[in-house]
Amino acid sequence: MKKNRLLFSLSVFVILGLFSATANAQYTAGSNYLGPSIGFAFLGSTPDFGVSYEYGLNIQNFGLVGIGGLFRYWGYSEGYFDGQWKYTNVLIGAQGNYHFVITGSKFDPYVGLVLAYDAGSVSWSGSYGNYATPTYGGMWLALQGGARYWVSPTIAITGRLGFGTLGYSGLDFGVDFKF
Repeated sequence: MKKNRLLFSLSVFVILGLFSATANAQYTAGSNYLGPSIGFAFLGSTPDFGVSYEYGLNIQNFGLVGIGGLFRYWGYSEGYFDGQWKYTNVLIGAQGNYHFVITGSKFDPYVGLVLAYDAGSVSWSGSYGNYATPTYGGMWLALQGGARYWVSPTIAITGRLGFGTLGYSGLDFGVDFKF
């Protein structure tokens, strides 16, 4: 039921964005971009919740680049007849993206890299006692591609597709605010 409500909400948001008034916003140097996201990993059904930040730079003879950070959290549990495993992941990292300029468009496509640290933990609670295993995770490197679609000069709907190490790849949707 919750997935249906989430998909309905995202659909309504996208439709409103597509039919909104003309927004001549584009990715610009000197601006900040911050927003929440929800992601879906290709390995499981647990969504991740996150925040992304980017600062726009115009590098001479290269183009528009964004540098910034990101944070993601996801957790899930697996029940067994005599107990339960609980998994928690916190990902903190840096990102760099190259933005393709499409003059007069509300569309802002980009490609980039993410270098992050995934701090994960596992714990067991059940009939044979409770215990936690050492943390797992480590450095994480990913290629990503995405786009913003501007629904107003300061608000964009975002989508991002990433393929990374540690078996984590995913699809994120969110909203970015330009300031």
